Amino acid sequence: MEFIPIVIPRSESELAVMVSLLEAHGIPYFVQNRGFGGLYPGIGLSLLNDRPIMVPEDYASQARQLLAVFDDAPPQT
Repeated sequence: MEFIPIVIPRSESELAVMVSLLEAHGIPYFVQNRGFGGLYPGIGLSLLNDRPIMVPEDYASQARQLLAVFDDAPPQT
């Protein structure tokens, strides 16, 4: 089962809501850098601080559709 990235949350609260939605709909997921990404706040390096949500290829379209509501969110300032 190959996991592919579908979205990179912009905040910890957005990550929590996205993960809750995936769990509620029975979609398996993996959050890359989940523990390590929040360890060192400050400079934003994508390899260290980003926490992409990954799902199996079979669930990718369903997960994207479920999380599409976050595409319309205004950018953070």
